[in-house]
Amino acid sequence: QLTGKIPHEIGDLQSLRWLDLSFNRLARHIPPSLGNLTMLTNLTIHQTMVSGPIPEEIGRLVNLQILQLSNNTLSGMIPKTLGNLTQLYHLDLFSNQLSGPIPQVLGRLVHLQILILCKNDFSGPIPISITNLTKMNTLYLNENQITGPLPPELGTLDMLNILKLEKNQMTGSIPLELGNLTMLNSLYLYTNQITGPIPLELGYLLNLQDLELDDNQISGSIPGIIGNLTKLVQLSLSENQITGFIPQEIGNLMNLQYLYLDLNQISGSIPKTFGKLQSMQLLSISDNKLSGSLPQEFGDLTNLVRLGLKNNSLQGPLPANICSGGRLQLLEVARNMFNGPIPSSLKTCTSLVEISLAKNQLTGDISQHFGVYPQLTELSLTSNRLSGQISPNLCACTQLTVLHLAQNMITGSIPPIISKLYNLVELTLSSNRLSGRIPPEIYSLANLYKMNLSSNQLSGYIPTQIKKLSNLGYLDISGNRLSGLIPGELGACMKLQFLKINNNSFSGSLPGAVGSLAGLLPVCRGMTTWCNRKVRLGINICLLV
Repeated sequence: QLTGKIPHEIGDLQSLRWLDLSFNRLARHIPPSLGNLTMLTNLTIHQTMVSGPIPEEIGRLVNLQILQLSNNTLSGMIPKTLGNLTQLYHLDLFSNQLSGPIPQVLGRLVHLQILILCKNDFSGPIPISITNLTKMNTLYLNENQITGPLPPELGTLDMLNILKLEKNQMTGSIPLELGNLTMLNSLYLYTNQITGPIPLELGYLLNLQDLELDDNQISGSIPGIIGNLTKLVQLSLSENQITGFIPQEIGNLMNLQYLYLDLNQISGSIPKTFGKLQSMQLLSISDNKLSGSLPQEFGDLTNLVRLGLKNNSLQGPLPANICSGGRLQLLEVARNMFNGPIPSSLKTCTSLVEISLAKNQLTGDISQHFGVYPQLTELSLTSNRLSGQISPNLCACTQLTVLHLAQNMITGSIPPIISKLYNLVELTLSSNRLSGRIPPEIYSLANLYKMNLSSNQLSGYIPTQIKKLSNLGYLDISGNRLSGLIPGELGACMKLQFLKINNNSFSGSLPGAVGSLAGLLPVCRGMTTWCNRKVRLGINICLLV
């Protein structure tokens, strides 16, 4: 934990061959006197808080093989004198504040194998001279401000194992010549402005394990030849303009663990060959135009941890054994047209963390299909055709923060045991057939922000315990059979912004403590109970009748 500055006198150690000052607190400039250490083969100043420019004198270290100045706050441009370091095989300037163009003189470093310039502010195009570095196996230019097209000449760097160009502002199409990089393990081009189709030539990259092209403007369909990339572990094509069908050949990718195709315009059905993807852990095809039924072969994906299919036009039943592997944590299939019962395998799938089945046409008795999930944080079943009563099992899922059961045909009463959901933030039970009183235990949910119990057949009154809901910001109990007075204790809910209690049988006047809540907007409306007086109503139009 050295502090202070790098002493100028260090330049007197002219026989020094190795200098590593990493992980110190040397928050000053790099002294130009380091240029006197002409015998140095390794200069590493990693994560030391040094700032200022890279001294031009570094270019005098002609025996240098490794130069690492990463994780600092160096600024300015790369000095052209670095082009003199022709013995260099490792250059790492990762995570600084360097700017300007990448200098052409780096093309002189013909022994360079590793070039890491990521997480800086370099701008302009990739210099063509970099393609002189034919021994290079690692090229990191990601997270800069690099513009212009991908140079086709990159295809001459046939020793490359890793090519990282993501998070820049690159345009144009993917060069066909990248298909020559047959040693490539990882290709990262995501978060640029790349257009055009996925070239067929990428199907020649038989050693590729990671292909990430997401968050661009890539168009056309997924080429079937991608099924040749049998070593692929991750394929990311999300957030593009991809159309057409998912090719059957994806089923050949037996090592694939992560597949992201979401936020495109992919149509057609999901191929049955997906059932062959035995290594799959994360599958996301949400926000497309998929139709047809979900292949029963999905039940064969026993390593699946996360499944995202939301916002498509998929229909038919969900496979009964969709959680047969017992590892599923996320099941997100909302906004489709799935029908039939909730899959039976979900009841014993204790690994689940988030279940989102909303806005489908699922049927069955809600009390029969769910078990106890010790890690479950979100359950959304809104807008289905579910019946039955709220299961005590759900109330045993003590990690729940979101419980959405609205717009179903659920009957019975709200169970008092719901008070066990002490982490609950959102509770929506609206538009069901619930009856009985609102259990007073519900007012012990101190973290509750949103409670919507509207459009049911609830009766009774609002107890004074409502003041315990100190975090409540949204309350809708309209469209029930509630009666009695509005308790003044409701005014203790200081964060309340939305209040809707119309279409009940309340009596009396609106307590002043409620009308003075700072979060509610003043609106004058004619009321049957409080007519011709100003009351404070909710920001989102709260109606009091």
